[in-house]
Amino acid sequence: MKLKTILTIALAACVGAGVTSCEDMLRVDSKTVMYDYENTLDDPTDSVYSVLGIIKKMQTIADRTVILGEIRGDLVAVSDHASEDLRDLYNYDFKSIKSTNKYDQALDYYAIINNCNFFLNQVDTTFTRNQQHSIMKGEYIVVLCYRAWAYLQLAQIYGEVPYFDKPITGDVASSLNKLNIKELAQTLLLDFQGKEKNFIEYMDKYGPNYGKLGGEDLGGGQKTTEHESRELFVPIRLILGDLCLWAEDYAHAAIYYHDFLAGDDRAQTTSLSCITWLTDDFLYFGDDTYVSNIFGKSGYICYIPMEADEYSGTVSDLRNIYNSTEDNYYWYQLTRSRALTATSVRQNYCYHSKIDGSRYQFPAYMENKEDESILLRRGDLRLQSVLETDYIIFDDEDINAGMYGSEYQTLNKINSEKIWLYRKDVVYLRLAEALNRCGLPQTAFAILKSGLCKANIDSLSQGEKLRARNIDGVDISEVYNYSTTKFEKAQPTWYNTSFSSGTGTTTAYVMEWNTGNTFGIHSRGCGDASFDTLYTIGNKLSEMSAAGNLLGNALVDSMRAVEEYLIDEMALETCFEGYRFGDLMRIAQHRGADIGGDFENDFLARRVATRETAVLNDKVDYYRDMDMDLYTKLLGDGKSLNKSWFLVLPDEK
Repeated sequence: MKLKTILTIALAACVGAGVTSCEDMLRVDSKTVMYDYENTLDDPTDSVYSVLGIIKKMQTIADRTVILGEIRGDLVAVSDHASEDLRDLYNYDFKSIKSTNKYDQALDYYAIINNCNFFLNQVDTTFTRNQQHSIMKGEYIVVLCYRAWAYLQLAQIYGEVPYFDKPITGDVASSLNKLNIKELAQTLLLDFQGKEKNFIEYMDKYGPNYGKLGGEDLGGGQKTTEHESRELFVPIRLILGDLCLWAEDYAHAAIYYHDFLAGDDRAQTTSLSCITWLTDDFLYFGDDTYVSNIFGKSGYICYIPMEADEYSGTVSDLRNIYNSTEDNYYWYQLTRSRALTATSVRQNYCYHSKIDGSRYQFPAYMENKEDESILLRRGDLRLQSVLETDYIIFDDEDINAGMYGSEYQTLNKINSEKIWLYRKDVVYLRLAEALNRCGLPQTAFAILKSGLCKANIDSLSQGEKLRARNIDGVDISEVYNYSTTKFEKAQPTWYNTSFSSGTGTTTAYVMEWNTGNTFGIHSRGCGDASFDTLYTIGNKLSEMSAAGNLLGNALVDSMRAVEEYLIDEMALETCFEGYRFGDLMRIAQHRGADIGGDFENDFLARRVATRETAVLNDKVDYYRDMDMDLYTKLLGDGKSLNKSWFLVLPDEK
């Protein structure tokens, strides 16, 4: 059966349960009754169809969640052929956005939330049918996670949002409270409080599995995309980690992320996929395993499934937004910003090689990073791996008054039938974020530089290890208990290789990592970061000192130094994927406590205001040229949640 067919039936089942129009749900005078309260979900078939119906609802917000997470950040820019809807968002004049803007439709998020509320309030979790465990408890937990995820996205887009946990009716619509994202996270955690362990154990043992969806035979050896149903569910440990991170409960966030990554039966090592130069003269690339492995099946954790064509249902338009295609006459709409290019160029690609069999060169660094002729091959290599650019030369008869774009762009991260919600490296980066704010900057930085393996854990300071034993009453020292069989340090071996150059065949000794282990995320595109003597907390502190950005507390300054590296690593690793504005906002929130406020608005404002002006060199003042009007708007009072960051809900326009 087609995925489309299953989801359509599921949606029909939800409608049959009493769903009506969502278009008025946020109006305080709404008398719309959303559900028939006499209908109870007390049959496993009903619960399956209802869960799949919620997934179908999530298809409507998949693209916009990615777009709204990027276009308000610092990593993308609009092209001359961007739609008016995209331009309005990029310009940050949110109160003037037209009601027809297809990305500014808060009600679609509330449609998901309301369907979740109906399910959670009506499902019979005591139903067993000759089983020793509740059959529908798994769906209950899955939907609880969906609702939490949808609320977090809504709050990142609209700031303070109405909260309700019952199916909305005219009786409650006028009394909805608005919560900011920290308050919302704290409230959503109450849904799990006291039951987290039970829920997690249940999902590990009995989590729902509907088998494979899709995969219909189309003939000629072709099939529709097959989806593993379990990959459509948000893992409970990850949503709990995110809720704790936003709620500033950093110790529990670290525990949840670590437990997901290092569980005995589900260890998620970083893998060694990367893109490297083959030789230290920076002329020839080695194997590029980054795109194929990281964005293939082994890299993602869960996603929203999309349809292959409009005939089958909701399709993703991200390919036509980011890529040059025949459908858009090669006119892509969003591309890399100057800030993203600058962040990539600023990185030091560290290469160390065995030159002649008798001596080592430690380390070598790429030079000429300011050569704008081949910017994507300067510094970090991930950007050139995921974003292909070229020029198209048309025959005269193909050109029709400039109908076709001549600059060609392809973003290799896009999978139009799978919009990722989580992937492994995102979880590692959030683990680093949580550990850092636990007061463990060395541990957090190890995830970026060399990997959380036993050898590197052993090298941490004793003071850092002691702090891990009691952070806000939580012992998180278990983050150091990595199994040596799963997280041992990847060991390099040397091998002799030959490659062809313009003048003949050259032989070089290069390094190869053993597979199956873990290494620093920064090595994905920056060579062997563990040998990089420039990539240290101390060097970042020196930069901050020169810029007058130290606060005078050694531990807090070290944490802030790691966050400077971390936000760059998030850009290099997750650009275009929809996480960026949330990452900027969340770290600005963490840093608010350092300056006696709720947020350090300058952290977000400075980066977004330099998206078009960032400096392409290694000078300390990366942000010397800014859009001052935009900076002022995003700075606000400097210490509290700024409404200018967010789109405006319908009842506030």
